[in-house]
Amino acid sequence: MSISSRTDAPQPADADEAIPSPELPSQDVATATLRKRDITLQDVADRARVSIGTVSRVMNHAPNVAADLRKHVLLTGRSLGFIPRRPQRCIAVITGRRSPALPVGYVSVMTSLLCRVLSDRGYAVELIDVEHLELAYQAHIEGVIGVVFDDRLTELRAIPNLELLTISKPMTELGIHSIRSDHHFQAKVATEHLLARGHRRIGFMSIEPGEWGSDERKRGFLEAMRNAGVEVDPLAIRYTQTEAAYDILTRWIGRGFTALLNFSEDASLEVLHILSNVLKLKIGQDVSTISLEDLPVYRHLTPPQTTVRQPLEEMARVAVDLLLERIELRRQGRAPREPVDVVLPSDLIERDSVGTLT
Repeated sequence: MSISSRTDAPQPADADEAIPSPELPSQDVATATLRKRDITLQDVADRARVSIGTVSRVMNHAPNVAADLRKHVLLTGRSLGFIPRRPQRCIAVITGRRSPALPVGYVSVMTSLLCRVLSDRGYAVELIDVEHLELAYQAHIEGVIGVVFDDRLTELRAIPNLELLTISKPMTELGIHSIRSDHHFQAKVATEHLLARGHRRIGFMSIEPGEWGSDERKRGFLEAMRNAGVEVDPLAIRYTQTEAAYDILTRWIGRGFTALLNFSEDASLEVLHILSNVLKLKIGQDVSTISLEDLPVYRHLTPPQTTVRQPLEEMARVAVDLLLERIELRRQGRAPREPVDVVLPSDLIERDSVGTLT
């Protein structure tokens, strides 16, 4: 959709237009003078001290605008509360570690759920990779939901009038709303279930060392093993980002492991395939597994998988509703300053992939 200016006068070329040096006024000062009417392209141009043609080209994503000038105009528009006239209001979903080849991976599933909830609420969605955060500066984006695993989302705090929320990585201490499940509990309850079935040689498989969710689940695994007085094998904690799943599994089976927490979400189906079809083991008899997420596919495998269920649909719904509530409060000029941290419960779904040792 093109956003046009309201003048036919010739405009200076963007390449020759210098970026003004004065700092942007505060949000309160800017909005106080313009609160009683809609903010226009001319208002943005006047405040940014550039031509209205430049503002129009920036808002229409024209390629012939210098990066620094584009950022200056977008930040000015943000500070004034300018929103381009578009057919739908828009939320950006920023993702990391997303692969179209892994449709059952956590990021792909959560992204799909967020898009569905936002669509139900009448919002358009822009998917932005965490490597391209600069796309979130566009003025039509009213809020951001991050499905990310590091702190790069904090870079967006510099953008005026942009509500931020993250899923699965708590960032309230950094000033960002957070929705998450209890990762520590997930591993603890799964490990306790295996211990209750007589297993002592248990492996813990996750995706990435040093990542918040992996560390919390590792902590839950170690706590359950320690509480049961069971020594943890030095090779029991492994990560699929640093080792191939096949190498991890063959090493564990060779060392007499009888059970594993299949918590490397993106590699979970690969793990089950290797155990059943490559190593020719009967899951639930020769080896026991507990997988993460209660996706429908796990009910239809042989045997049906015992899982730890994260409330993914509820997380998506709560995240969207919280973000939209904060956006509306900001539009009314009464947005709360304190970030919100919401922790949703997980539960163990028992099926047939865990055997009992006598």
